Amino acid sequence: MNKSIKFSFLLILAMSLAISAFAQNNPKKNEEFGKIVKLTQTKKPAEQDKAYKMAKDFLAQYGKEENDEQVKKIKDFVDKYTLATFNKRLDELKIAEAFALGREILAQEPDNTYVVINMAFGGLDLFQKKKDASFGADATNYAKQALSMMEAGKMPKSFEPLKDQAEATAVMHYIIGSFALDKDPQEAARNFYKALQYESSIKNSSFPYYALAVNYEKAYENLAKSYQAKVVNKAPESELLADQEKLEKLIDRMLDSYARALKFAATDNDTVKDAWMQRFTQIYTHKNQSNKGLNEYLNSVWNTPLPDPSKI
Repeated sequence: MNKSIKFSFLLILAMSLAISAFAQNNPKKNEEFGKIVKLTQTKKPAEQDKAYKMAKDFLAQYGKEENDEQVKKIKDFVDKYTLATFNKRLDELKIAEAFALGREILAQEPDNTYVVINMAFGGLDLFQKKKDASFGADATNYAKQALSMMEAGKMPKSFEPLKDQAEATAVMHYIIGSFALDKDPQEAARNFYKALQYESSIKNSSFPYYALAVNYEKAYENLAKSYQAKVVNKAPESELLADQEKLEKLIDRMLDSYARALKFAATDNDTVKDAWMQRFTQIYTHKNQSNKGLNEYLNSVWNTPLPDPSKI
């Protein structure tokens, strides 16, 4: 995820003030503070980690003294170190550790939208890079939470590794859609469609459009079975005509989605593009009784707005 926050920046804190500048009414406390200060002034990761552990013990013992200057400095160090480690664990795809740290931060800062966004993104990152969906449910919940927080005006100080609110919103919907696709194609389609309404790299990727096609395929399959049962049971002609009309619309939607997916699959040199092209050609030929005009359709699909899957 390549966070811009650097350990060297976060961990060299303004803790070099002489201990004599603080009240000397607790020599043991001052001694512990001094040890932590000394450790934080080195760039050795092992010593900084040791300082972090000592700082947490310090806060466990003296943290109730909220107005104490030493406590404030130590708390600032702990907060920054925890966030830096959270970012590092996400970069390393150590998602379980990152989530544990994220929850620790959220227990103290429930409105930290940055952490919520990155926990959601971390689950997606693991899924995309390692094909590991074990954090899919958590990522989905955090994505929904992030959307609610942004809608309520709770914006993060930074959207990193994302560009801005528009991209963050698109990616949160993309995350929900990605983990819903197998179990709930309609929910996936709704969220992929929402993701495509924002200016982000998602608009120029093939997968969201393919996901819409999957939703229409499933809807067509279910409706076709229902239609056949109605024919057998001699349902009223009005019902049969209504189903026929909807089946035709679903075919049109499939073609539209596959055509859009194919454009970016070709650009990305996606290995599945041949299978998608085969399916698109099959549907197009079935609808038109020939493949005449197929290439023209592929080239013209972008002249029309992307249909809303919830309106069919």
